[in-house]
Amino acid sequence: MDHVTKLKLEIALKKACIEDLQTAINFHEHQGTYHLASECAWRIKKAQQAIKKLEEQLQDSQNFGRLLQDLAQRGILSRTVKKLENQS
Repeated sequence: MDHVTKLKLEIALKKACIEDLQTAINFHEHQGTYHLASECAWRIKKAQQAIKKLEEQLQDSQNFGRLLQDLAQRGILSRTVKKLENQS
């Protein structure tokens, strides 16, 4: 499994976790266990921060992949590799 796919899966996992935590908040509010609802809200905030970082990593990986693909199509990548091989 490539890096981009792993990042996408981890983002989906965090989003599903947020949905579960929102359900838990509703449950705890109906039960009157507000401290547990508050903890769930805190965990949602942490998950949202993690998602933001993962999405930035995903964007960087996708941009890097596009750059490599463009260089490969133009033949620049293979020339650079050959040049590096000749130097060693």
